[in-house]
Amino acid sequence: IHPSLLPAFPGASAYRQAYDKGVKIVGVTAHFVTPDLDQGPILCQDALRLRADEPLDSIIARGQKLESACLLRALKLCLSRQLDVHWGRVHGV
Repeated sequence: IHPSLLPAFPGASAYRQAYDKGVKIVGVTAHFVTPDLDQGPILCQDALRLRADEPLDSIIARGQKLESACLLRALKLCLSRQLDVHWGRVHGV
């Protein structure tokens, strides 16, 4: 699970990167891991709209709840065997 809407804000401190950039929407991405940092096929993404003047610690706390939900959804997709990864993209079957 990565705490941004990839491909935006790859690497460490994604919430901080988004906060510093002043984005209005942040999100999370569940993706397969590959040798290239944060470049794996995406399983699912979720987003949330930021409140005006929302502090970073609040963004992180709300984002972490979203991470849990997105990870659970991604695991269910994997366990259901309803995914097909082809040419670096994930498709439902």
